[in-house]
Amino acid sequence: MERVVLGFDGSPASEAALEWTAERARTESFELDIVLVTNMFLSDRVAADRILDAASRHWRDLVPGLPANVVRLDGLMPTTLTEAARGAALLVLGIETGFRMRSALSGWLPLRAAARSGAPTVLVPAGWMASDDPVTVGLDEDASSASALLFAARAAAAADVPLRILHSWLMGSSVLRGHASALPSTQRVAAEHERILDAAVAEVRREYPGLGVVTELVRDNPTSALSRAADRSSMVVIGTHGRGVVVGGFIGSIGLDLVGSLNRTICVVPPARVLV
Repeated sequence: MERVVLGFDGSPASEAALEWTAERARTESFELDIVLVTNMFLSDRVAADRILDAASRHWRDLVPGLPANVVRLDGLMPTTLTEAARGAALLVLGIETGFRMRSALSGWLPLRAAARSGAPTVLVPAGWMASDDPVTVGLDEDASSASALLFAARAAAAADVPLRILHSWLMGSSVLRGHASALPSTQRVAAEHERILDAAVAEVRREYPGLGVVTELVRDNPTSALSRAADRSSMVVIGTHGRGVVVGGFIGSIGLDLVGSLNRTICVVPPARVLV
């Protein structure tokens, strides 16, 4: 059975993450570890145990048929949490919203955990509520979103909602040929991106033939396109290039712009991963 790790600290955002995980448990079976990381020198262990007891009770109320393992670990965030999530199928974290991640120091811990865990990481905003809106996945031109595409398809199928595949494009710069500047026509570039989108739809239909799929081909930058689609989505799924351990290099500029600014659940899916 797959293992899911839920990072919990008693905050409203972590409560929302617990409720999101409980909603997932209504359609899928998994082993759950609820993990609280405490500082071995500064923490109040009695208070930490109370937080975990409350989490355990809340989980039992929401999902009485699926027990959870409650774990308190001494260490530093996010390293201790990401080590606990090694080999997990999913890491779930709460996150406060209302800021741009590039300028919000308080948001770096969940984002760093997403970058380091190696597992698909779901970032659930405080105040999350279940919806039957489609799962939206951002489709890139390269293979960086291949794992994200199938992750999103499985999530949509499990939740019995449609999958929205969104691909955005912009005209590139001109190519100099001698003294003239040649720019491909808008129609030709759009057709090339349409083929990318069609190939993704075909792949999803092979794996999930009964899943409803809608597509959006948008002439815009990816961050803007995904931001607009988020209001019509139950979850936004993005892939990563997985370049290095630096957060910006791993998550990418799109993730940095989206996480924290959207009041929607975001899942960051690394490449070459066994999908959940």
